[in-house]
Formats: sequence, C-alpha cells, structure tokens
Amino acid sequence: MPGAWRGRRPVAERFPRLAAAARRLAVHCGFQSRRGRATATVAVAALCALLALLRGQDMNWDLRNYHLHNAWAWLQGRVGLDLAPAQMQSYFAPWLDLPYYLLALHAPAPLAGLLLGLLHGLAFLPAAWVAWRMLEGDARRGWLAPLLALSGLAGAAFLAELGNTMGDASTAPLVLGALALALPEGGRWRGSRLAWAGLLLGAAVALKLTNAVYAVALGLAVLAAPGRWTARLWAATRLAAAALAVFALLDGPWLWTLWHTFGNPLFPQFNAWFQAPLAQPVSVADVRWLPSSLGEALLRPLLFTARPHLVSEVGMRQLIWALLYLAALATLAAWPLRRLRACARPATGDAAVARLFTVFFVAGFVLWLALFSIHRYLVVLELLAPLALWGLLQRLLPPRRAGRVAGPAIALSALVALSGWGDWGHAGWRREAFRVERPAGPAPAAVLLVGDQPQAWRLPFLWTDTTYASVGSNFPESAAYADRIRRIAASGPVLAMLSPGESAVPIERRAQRIERLNRWAARLGLDDGDCALMRALARRNRRLDLAPDGGPCRFVAADDAAAALAQADAALMAQAQQILSRYGLALDADGCRDHASWIGDQAFAYRLCPVRGGG
Repeated sequence: MPGAWRGRRPVAERFPRLAAAARRLAVHCGFQSRRGRATATVAVAALCALLALLRGQDMNWDLRNYHLHNAWAWLQGRVGLDLAPAQMQSYFAPWLDLPYYLLALHAPAPLAGLLLGLLHGLAFLPAAWVAWRMLEGDARRGWLAPLLALSGLAGAAFLAELGNTMGDASTAPLVLGALALALPEGGRWRGSRLAWAGLLLGAAVALKLTNAVYAVALGLAVLAAPGRWTARLWAATRLAAAALAVFALLDGPWLWTLWHTFGNPLFPQFNAWFQAPLAQPVSVADVRWLPSSLGEALLRPLLFTARPHLVSEVGMRQLIWALLYLAALATLAAWPLRRLRACARPATGDAAVARLFTVFFVAGFVLWLALFSIHRYLVVLELLAPLALWGLLQRLLPPRRAGRVAGPAIALSALVALSGWGDWGHAGWRREAFRVERPAGPAPAAVLLVGDQPQAWRLPFLWTDTTYASVGSNFPESAAYADRIRRIAASGPVLAMLSPGESAVPIERRAQRIERLNRWAARLGLDDGDCALMRALARRNRRLDLAPDGGPCRFVAADDAAAALAQADAALMAQAQQILSRYGLALDADGCRDHASWIGDQAFAYRLCPVRGGG
C-alpha cells in the first residue's frame, strides 16, 4: 500500500480540467496582483450580500430592543425626555444604528439587508491581506491568502450575524483593517499606516465598545513585536493617540451628553463608580457566560465546541476553536523538545509580523475570555482562525505533511459551521421593514413599557409628543428611578404597553408549518379517502391532530396550543400587574386593546392598557 500510494499520479494529472479551472481562478482572484485583489473582494462581498438577501428580514432581539430606537431617539433629541424605553441599552451610542434606521425608513427593506451583507463581506479584504503578510516567502500565498480569508468568513459567529444589525460583523472590517495596517514591514512601521490603523481602531471602539478588547490586544502586540523598545513604544504611542483622538471625536459628544444628563458618561454601566442617582450603584455586566473556575477557563475552547450554548443564546456549531486549541497545545509541547535537539525549524516569512499576529490573537482571546466569553464577540478572531491554524500546523508538522493536514482540517471546520448556521431571528421580506398600527384618538401623556421583552422598536411609529419609560426591565432601577416613574404617571393619561405577541410567535410559526404540511398533503393526494398516512403522522406527533369536520383531511394543532397561549397571556397580565404595583399603579384590564405590528412578514401583536393610580 505505501508503494502504491507513492506511485499515484498528482491531482492535477488525474483531474486536468479541474486543475485548469483552479489555475484560472488563482490568476483572476489571486492576491499577487491589484486586479486579483479587487476581483476577489468584489466577488466575496457580492456573495455575502446575496446570502444576506436570501436569509430574509433581520429581527434579532437587539434590533427590536434598541438598534432602531436609539437612532430614532438621537435624531428626535429624546435623551433625557424618555426614561430607558429600550431598557439599559437605551444609552448605547447610536452611530452604528443610524445608517440602518434611515435605510429602513426610506428605502425598500431588501436593499438594507443587501447593503448590510455587502458591508460584512468587506471583512474579506483585510483578513486576506493579513494572511498575505503572514505567508510571506510561501510561493502559494497568492491563492492561499484569499482561500484562508474565505474560510474565516465561513465561521460560525460571522455566518450567524451575516446581514443583521448586531454590529460585531459590521465593525469587523475596521478592526481587521487596523491589524493589517499595523503590521510592520522589514521590522519597521510606517507612521502614516499606524495613524490610519489608529483611526480605524478608534472608530471600531466608538461604534461598538466591546471592540476595546481588540484595541488593547493590538496595542500589546505592537509593544511585544521584535526590535528596539523605543521603536515599539513610539509605534504603540502613535497607534493609541490616533485611536483615542478618533474615539473622542466620535463618542465624546455622546459621553458628555450622558454625563451632563445623568451624571455617568456610560450610564447606567459602571455606576458603582459614577453613582448616577437614577440607577443602582452597581457595575452592570452580563456575567452569565463567564467561566466558573480556572479549570473551565483553561478548557473553554473544547467545552464550547461541544456545548455551543455555553457561550451563546443561539447555538453556533463550530470546530475551529477545538482544533486551534489542540494544535496550540501540541506546538507548545513540541517546542522544548525541538530546543533540546537544536532542530528548531527555520522561520518562514516576517518574524515581526508573525509575533505581532500571535500576540494579538492570544491577547484578544484571553481578554475576551476574562471580560465576556460571549461567542459573537469573537467574530474578529474567528475570521483569522483558519490562518492561525494553518500557521500552527506549519510549525508543528513537516512541510509536506502540514499542508495535507491543515487543508482538510480547515475545510472540515468550514463545513461544520456551514452545516448548522446560528440564526438570531429572520422574517420574510416585505417592502417596509417595520409596520406598526397606531391606535386612533389623542396621544397619551406617557406610555410605560412593561417587562423585559423588546418593545422599543415600535416607538418611532407611535406618538412623538408622548413620554416613554420602561418598568420592570433589565435597567438597574434605583429609588429615584421609581419616583421619576410616579411623576411621569401623574402627568396625565398613561398607557401600559405589553407584548403578548412575543409568547405567541412560536405558536404562530407552528401554525404556518402545519399549513405547509396541509398544502403538501393536498398536492400528494394524501388528504383523500381514509387519510391513513396523515392519521399515522398525527398519532406519532403530539403537536398534530386531524380536523374532525368532513371533506379533505387537514392537520390542525393539538388542543393544547390554544390552552398554552391563554395560559401565557394570563401570566403576562399577572406579571404586568405585579410590576406596576411597585409604583402604586395598576392596569385597567377591561380597557386593554390589542394592536398589530410587523417586522417583515412576522406579526408581533402588542397590547395597550390604561393605567390607574397615577393621577
């Protein structure tokens, strides 16, 4: 067998047409020419735009809670007028949400989704450029660099956010661009490139504060690069100065507004430091995902590969982090042995580039693990993960074997991620992304958004002269906050907003699936006669039953569906009464009215109820 294997013809000889097509693709889309780089970038961005269009209308939780609201509130000058209608996220900087909000209101909804996908696809260019620099000296880098970048775009976190508004994928091109520009050439940095890198980095942090981990990681990487300490210090200082200047320019006015209005520039976060009266003196943070012990932290890549929900509400299937972890451990274990044998492999490429990339990647992951441990915040590193795995295996294995192992490993990782895309929520397209039925009659003095369901996305389509405030949400309410709610409730007619439609969505989707089953049964002729097959399916599925009336057989939801919906509605009303009682208020249940609203083709009913006790 070994001899037979050595005697096999190369792949190019066995599949000449495929090899010829691959060569043409490498020429037209390879990174060895400016034209190839442009062609590859346009092709990948267009593919991402198409995939975003096919996924449908974005309706993720953050969009329904604050992305739409925050842009509208800033444009309408409502900071300080309303009180946390989008819960604690009401006071995140709105700059990243403004373009989407304007598109959603003034352009066809599919166009907004297409442009978001296009923006996300632009991450390919800096990712491929970093790979191009890392593979210096490798004759294959012209086609290998874009291929590794494309494999990064097939990562679980990126795919889950493709075409949506959550911001991690939207800011990834900025962070990766900063990394690409900060890579030294010949062991030296260009001042102009460092300034541009700082500009991109500062913009990324200003648009989404969680990118601060990558800003710190890149600063540490520049300081850890080879060369004179004075040159490294100068480079890090120039990078930091440019980043801070841009951050101050973009976020400075917003932070000052929050400081002036509430007494905390990051309101309500870090209020243990700032002591703003409207929020409890606590540091607000989502600690649900952090490792519970040192042992769990050390094994984190393996654990969240096996259990995706360990680091995310949405299960995102991936393999790349487990492979990276094992390859890194093997490389670390082999390093002392190589040193003892004095057979360390000669380094290929630029040593300064390799070290900076390594420190950035490791520091970024450690900071992510310590501060967040939330999968979607790993988008930037996951885009670089195939390149990191390729580099590790090149150091660990002999040259001929390294490529034969790395290629299939990276391909398998991409296939695993592609096999089960995570989804933060999508609906079918309509021309208008958002539609809200506004009740007739005069505007109320105030609307209280009750509970922690995302409701603020409706506010831009309701009354403009009304005060909006949340109660019983994720906002860390203080006694002063409760007093403010009571004053708002005493200002005039007040309505409470509830979202019974949130609990009804799964049941509505089940009804849609049942209707599709009925259509297929009719097309296949299964609904005639005794409907034996349909009866068998209904017996095996506890959620299905057959309609008792005559005529063609039809699937219907089991009787427990309506009961479950009624039970959920009763629980919603009871919870709302309990929340309002904290402020000396009560619902007038007899006056409640349900109204319609939609995101794409998905209905989200909402309820408005008069509130008693405030006047």
